[in-house]
Amino acid sequence: MTITISEISDREQWDSFLTGQPRGHLLQSYEWGELSKYLGSRIYRLGAVDAGRMVGAMMVSVAQVPLPVSIPGIHFNWLYCSRGPTVEKPGSPALAALIEHAHVIARKEHAVVSRLEPNIADDDPEMDAWIAAYRALGFQINPSAVHGRRSWVLDIRPDAEKLLAGFKMTWRQNVRSAERKGVIIREAENDADFDAYYDLLKITSERDAFFIHDKDYHREILRQFAGKGDAVLYLAEHEGEALAAKMLIRFGDWCWDMFGASSTSKRNLKPTYLLQYRCLQWAKSRGCSYFDFRTIPEILEPGEEMWGVYEYKKGFGGFSRLNMPTQDYVYRPFVYNAWRNFVEMRRSRRHAERKKVELERAARGKSNKEE
Repeated sequence: MTITISEISDREQWDSFLTGQPRGHLLQSYEWGELSKYLGSRIYRLGAVDAGRMVGAMMVSVAQVPLPVSIPGIHFNWLYCSRGPTVEKPGSPALAALIEHAHVIARKEHAVVSRLEPNIADDDPEMDAWIAAYRALGFQINPSAVHGRRSWVLDIRPDAEKLLAGFKMTWRQNVRSAERKGVIIREAENDADFDAYYDLLKITSERDAFFIHDKDYHREILRQFAGKGDAVLYLAEHEGEALAAKMLIRFGDWCWDMFGASSTSKRNLKPTYLLQYRCLQWAKSRGCSYFDFRTIPEILEPGEEMWGVYEYKKGFGGFSRLNMPTQDYVYRPFVYNAWRNFVEMRRSRRHAERKKVELERAARGKSNKEE
């Protein structure tokens, strides 16, 4: 086997390889690379080719290290590979070849670290072999992930009625109640619908204290995927009022619940439950096998950030999927350690703040149920 590494500029070649692999992921797609470039990152799409056949892919982005203290004239970069590289097996020569080429890029970009978060989870029987393969290539585990390690996934291959039967009883009742009370789910059709979606997203962001990109970025996401029928924006409405919204993206036989939003108006109508059910139906209609509700707490204990979101998601049935730990190849230990210590201190402070909020929210919920 003779592996050559080259940059791939053919969208179809890139995406076809990834969607044909069991460990391919949306965040390695050609389109997601374009979105990263839209946000200002430099992108390298590295393809491993053997005898004319693509056998590995690794998309890396380059960004500046956000050091706590700015030093005029001095800056460092870092390389990041989200849910990649993608190769067929842990022992594949393509993995070592891709990593070696990434080292060349790292030297060119004055990188502090190459950070990888491969799409390998606890449902992979070769998890230990994968971790050993990265260790053998010089990587070390970083306990702080860029993208949340744990997600909630539902196998949507059963028919719609069986999926509904897998919901918790209250969830099923809420779906039917919303429909009975006149909640309508429809696709966004124009700029006014998109504005309604983004207004709901801003409300949700302020209520639940999470960051959102600007409206143009969300518009660009739809532009990248919707043209091929791989994205949809849904609105849940009652008497013309937008109450909730969802953006979905399909890549291969997976569908991702990318962004969700809801208002505080008419919550008694339970619009989000009917909306979620319609989302599952859309994914099935596009030939998907799995629906990824995305991030839930890494530690599944009450009080953890997103605990309430997790309880909502698991009511639809499914299973938890924990990704392998973040892998770091360190080039500049002094800068790396200073940055990592800064990040861990900031995350620890945020975790304490969010845990207090989550516990207070859980206590309010319990009190409301007892009244």
